[in-house]
Amino acid sequence: MTHARVILIGVGNAASALVQSLEYYSKHETRGLKFETIGGMRLDDIEISAAFDVIEGKVGKDVTDAIFAEPNVAPRFVDYTSPMGVEVKKGPVLDGVSPMLAETVQISPVPEVDLVKEMKNADADMVISLLPSGAKKATYTYANAAIKADLAFIEAAPTRICSDDKWVRKFKKANLPVVGDDLQSQLGGTRIHKGILEMLDSFGAHIRNTYQLDVSGGSEGMNTLYTDRRLEKRQIKTESIKRTLPYLTDDDIASGTTDYLDFLGNERTGYFWMYGNYFLNSPFKIDVTIKTMDGPNAAGTLVNVIRATKLAINRGIDGPLISISAYGFKFPPVYVGEQDAVKRFEEFISGDRDM
Repeated sequence: MTHARVILIGVGNAASALVQSLEYYSKHETRGLKFETIGGMRLDDIEISAAFDVIEGKVGKDVTDAIFAEPNVAPRFVDYTSPMGVEVKKGPVLDGVSPMLAETVQISPVPEVDLVKEMKNADADMVISLLPSGAKKATYTYANAAIKADLAFIEAAPTRICSDDKWVRKFKKANLPVVGDDLQSQLGGTRIHKGILEMLDSFGAHIRNTYQLDVSGGSEGMNTLYTDRRLEKRQIKTESIKRTLPYLTDDDIASGTTDYLDFLGNERTGYFWMYGNYFLNSPFKIDVTIKTMDGPNAAGTLVNVIRATKLAINRGIDGPLISISAYGFKFPPVYVGEQDAVKRFEEFISGDRDM
C-alpha cells in the first residue's frame, strides 16, 4: 500500500483541519471530499511524519495536542484517544511571526533543531509549508532544507517558490518536485471570484471593476493586517484575478483581507462585487457574500495536492508539477482557467497527462 508521508511546517488552523481530516474520513462518509482515492490512496494513507512550529504550547507537544493549542481556532471535528507519536519540533523563527502576531503569542524558549537532520530522520516524501503570509526568510530556509533532505516541497503560503525560476532550477537540479504557490481553498474567495468572472466572460460580458474583500478571525487574519504582509497577499490575489481577465488593470481590481475580528474565530466572510456591461452595452452589477471556515477550506484542497504529489514522486516526475499547481494554487507557474485546471488535474491523476 502506498502512503504519502508529509512534514508540516507550521501547525496552525490549516494543519489542524488537515490532521483531523485523516481521522475523520477514516470513520465517516466522504461527503465534501472530491476525490475519495488518488493513485489508490485514501485520506488515511496520508501520514504526518514530522512537524515544526515556534509557538510555546505547540513545540514539544504531540501533533494531536498541538493542533488545538492557542492561537489555533479551527473547530474540533474529532477526539483523539491516543497520541499520534509525532512531536512538534522547534524551527527557526526568522520572519515567521509578524510584529502584530508577536504581541499575542509566546515564542518557545527551547533551542531550534537541525532542520535537515530532522527532515532526513522523518522518512518523509514531502514538506508542506503552511507558514504565514510574508514569511519569506523562513520559507527560503525550509525550502533549502527540503532540497538538502531530498524531499518534495509544497508552498501553500504566498511566498513564490514554484513560480520563481531560480527556485524551480534548484529543485529541478536536485530531481525533486515542487508545487505552489499560495494554496487555493476548496471554496476560497479567489477561486469563487475567478469562477464567476470566467463564467461572465465566456458569455460575452465585459467587466469594468471588481473586488473580493474579506473579514476574518484567526492568526492568519491578524497576520495579514501587518502592512507589508497585507500588501504582498493582496498582490498575489490581484495578479491571480488579472490572469483570469488580462484586460483588467490594477486600478480595476481590489482583492484581499480588509479587517480582523477576533470573535469570528476560524470563520471568514467574503464580499464579491462585479460591475460591467453586456449586450447593447447594458450595465450589470453582481453582489455576493459567502461565509466559510478557513481550516477546512484549506485542507479540502491540500489532501488532494498531497496525494497527487506522492503520485508524481512514484512516477519519477521532478521540477514544477504544472497540473497540480494550476489546480490547487492561486499563483501557479502556468495559469489555466478553473475548469481547465480541474480537467488537467484529473487527467494527471489518471495517467493521461505527464505533468
